Amino acid sequence: MDEKQEAEFTYEIVNNKLRPIAEKLVEKFDELHHIDVEKILFVLNYKSAKNKRRITLANTARVPEKWAQLLYQLGGYNYKFVIEVYAKTTAAFDENQMVALLYRELRRIGMNGEILSPDVHDWWQMLMGLGRRWYYPDVSCRNLLDDEVSWQKLMGSYYSPEDLAEQE
Repeated sequence: MDEKQEAEFTYEIVNNKLRPIAEKLVEKFDELHHIDVEKILFVLNYKSAKNKRRITLANTARVPEKWAQLLYQLGGYNYKFVIEVYAKTTAAFDENQMVALLYRELRRIGMNGEILSPDVHDWWQMLMGLGRRWYYPDVSCRNLLDDEVSWQKLMGSYYSPEDLAEQE
């Protein structure tokens, strides 16, 4: 293996970039307050997602027990979850789109530490609140972390606090 290949990785830990955003989202949105952001490993995947037929922006999963133990032994990190962002499908994202994506992925972590299945209702809320093209490379969306931004304002007549409570 030559030096060039040794320096290239398929995965990159991006905790320094994404954890501060996730912390702000958890602080702002009540439906995320149960999440301990320190327990999440943020990874950028430079390979394509497994399913070539649909666009995959990110994936949230539990860290397998074996890897959790190994990571702990390497540096005392106690990760329970991994949020994997796919570089190829998010390369053109601006900051607002990345904030929205992280919000959507954080919502997949349930109150009891379970990973919730992707929900059409989640997507509906994202589309109603941020626009149906919020993740397109040539379009941006509102920054969910802006003080004046709330789901109630974004969704207008489609907003229902019960919808968010059902997610919890």
